[in-house]
Amino acid sequence: MIRHVVMIKFKKDAPQDKIDLFLSEVKKLPHLNPEVRDYSHGLAVKWPRFHSGDFDFANCCDIDSYEAMERYMSHWSHVRMTPFLPDILENLLSFDWEIDYHGPAFDEQAAKEEGEREAKRVIPIHEDPAKAYVPELRGRTIEQAREMLAKVGLELGNVEEVLGSCWAPNRIMVATPEFETVVDKGTKIDISITGDWLTGPALPMGQAAW
Repeated sequence: MIRHVVMIKFKKDAPQDKIDLFLSEVKKLPHLNPEVRDYSHGLAVKWPRFHSGDFDFANCCDIDSYEAMERYMSHWSHVRMTPFLPDILENLLSFDWEIDYHGPAFDEQAAKEEGEREAKRVIPIHEDPAKAYVPELRGRTIEQAREMLAKVGLELGNVEEVLGSCWAPNRIMVATPEFETVVDKGTKIDISITGDWLTGPALPMGQAAW
């Protein structure tokens, strides 16, 4: 069993509504990602004697094997979290180790319920037959995006590669117009995808890879 921990420091001027949005979305990971065996997260303790003073938030999940970790990292539910971070992230630390503990089995019923809610959120259907909502394409592959757009009567537009990657290359990080924007049927949606290197190139201290 592999234990995977991510610790995050928020920017001092990060908008609270964007922090709240990130926190609400990251809570969905254990129900959307079938590789998660056990999961917890929370805000860091601020008492200065504790070792968490340099961070604001952490999450932890247990995963069966290294192969399962690869699937977890490249699953759309994980990759889609990256676009929530540029406006709020100052620093991130991630580490993993092997443990002898085995967490509970994947909760199929909870996953089904969360999946049904998420399907309605990800591909909303407009009540006007001439209009469409832009689906939630972030974290998806180009082929998945084509299928999702076709379901609501939209088309794929220009494809641009953006800097870096979050564990999985060629995944959508930005869609224009944005998710839930109301457009005419037949509108082309432009996307930006991740590059083919892991979490972005090395940059001088103080610079970010976004």
